[in-house]
Amino acid sequence: MEIIDVHCHCFAGLGQAERVSHGLARLRDAGVSHLAVMGLVNTSLNAQDVWKLIPEGFDNLGDPLFNEADDLLKFTQQTGDMLFPMLDTRMLNSDVQSFIQDHLQRGFRGIKGLYLADDANDLRVTSVPDTFGISLEQYHKREWEIFAFAEAHDLPVLYHMDANRYGDTMRAILDDFPHLRINFPHFGIGRKAFRKILDTYPNVYTDIAYMFPHIQGNPDSYSDFISHYPDRVCFGSDALIYQPEIVLDYIELVKSLNLSNELENKVLSGNPRSFLGLDSVC
Repeated sequence: MEIIDVHCHCFAGLGQAERVSHGLARLRDAGVSHLAVMGLVNTSLNAQDVWKLIPEGFDNLGDPLFNEADDLLKFTQQTGDMLFPMLDTRMLNSDVQSFIQDHLQRGFRGIKGLYLADDANDLRVTSVPDTFGISLEQYHKREWEIFAFAEAHDLPVLYHMDANRYGDTMRAILDDFPHLRINFPHFGIGRKAFRKILDTYPNVYTDIAYMFPHIQGNPDSYSDFISHYPDRVCFGSDALIYQPEIVLDYIELVKSLNLSNELENKVLSGNPRSFLGLDSVC
């Protein structure tokens, strides 16, 4: 069985190359063919400000200022086609089109974003407008330019956003970009509010990343949800690139749900392939 993880993070540097290599070998042995890994780029923020945009609980072993794109691309080159690098745009502070185009030419294949319009976000990090000293309107203009570029170039977008708090903005994005392949991870944060999104917009995916305790505590409810949206839920772990054990735990979690073979294959492989666009390039 092929397994594709659509939601991993880097947080590592070339000093951990051996550790990363051994971990990826373990995942290959378990059937993992691809990992979508989010790579941060920081070209302007100092140490104090950069940490305002990083949630607590992540052990960064890479660049202390989270400028990790170069190292992620080198990891990608070393592992053949196993890694699928996605550009994290939360610290983007330049021309959107040239910034993304430059990184695509270097090897990035998708975009990661977070909706950080205010300090009340579920990640409890400082808002982008406050961090960069820009207005909410300027921030929205930046995000809309990112979505427009992704839609025009058929790039997958993984975008952390809470449907409970920002449902109207989520719908505005989807109304403006109906052909955008977008994954709102973690079941859109709240399944009840997110159901309305899934019922209305066919271009939306989600993933199970960071949901381990919730799914484990209420497996029947989550199995029912996945069964109701069989073409939308992707496998994801939120693991760092040097944490294969987390990916393996999530594989076992999916298998413990007693989904049909067809649905389990969709979650582990089929839906991730569709979201990432792998069938169009493989």
